[in-house]
Amino acid sequence: MALPQKQILFIEDCYRLYEQKMYRVAYSILHDESLAEDAVQDAFLKLIRHKVHFENADSDDCKRYIITVIRNASINIYNKRKSENKIVSFSDNLEKISDAAEPDLESIQDTGAECTPLMNKLPDKYYDVVDCLVIHEYSVSETAGKLGITEANVRKRYERAKKMMRKNLGQI
Repeated sequence: MALPQKQILFIEDCYRLYEQKMYRVAYSILHDESLAEDAVQDAFLKLIRHKVHFENADSDDCKRYIITVIRNASINIYNKRKSENKIVSFSDNLEKISDAAEPDLESIQDTGAECTPLMNKLPDKYYDVVDCLVIHEYSVSETAGKLGITEANVRKRYERAKKMMRKNLGQI
């Protein structure tokens, strides 16, 4: 994708004027140097991809737009990391629990995947959500589509399933 010279000069001006400000905004949201740098890069890629152009790179409108873009890029990275950490943490807990318990031959599904004893105690609608999110690592939206329910319903069922599994933890 070849950019016109005017667009290239605009992006260079924006980089020169706003790169440090963008980094500070990203760092204030992410509290991590490398993630803040990634957010700045993502923001500039978005500016290039969408061929954003203002007459003056130092105009108030341009500055507001760029701050909005970096804030959104930082929040997207923050939310992605937060959801990844929840899934990793939850699946690590399931691995520890299933390692501690003897595998039950009856807990093998048709797919050949081994279920944890805690998951087996869940009602089907909660089991399906945990299976999609944790075992198959589908996103919330993919899980919603697969199960034919809303994303809000997926999140609520997942929350309730975790509560049930915590409650049943002592009964294995």
